[in-house]
Amino acid sequence: MRTSEQALSIIEQVKQAINDTAVEAIVFAAAEIASNKKALFEQLEALIGNISPLECTSQEWRNFRIARINFSKLLMPEAATC
Repeated sequence: MRTSEQALSIIEQVKQAINDTAVEAIVFAAAEIASNKKALFEQLEALIGNISPLECTSQEWRNFRIARINFSKLLMPEAATC
């Protein structure tokens, strides 16, 4: 699966997640199977950045925010421990 296809699939999964724990699990699972984690997370950041809060429910918007937090944790693990 190409990075762009994988990113779109992850966006849909995050959007449908029911809580923060589910979002975290989706992001960590994506990181485990990604051949290039940095490229995938950059693609996800770009996609989420183009989503308007007006197009989402409050839960969906929260899910995207939590996903972005987890992207940062996974890309810079040393910063997460400070």
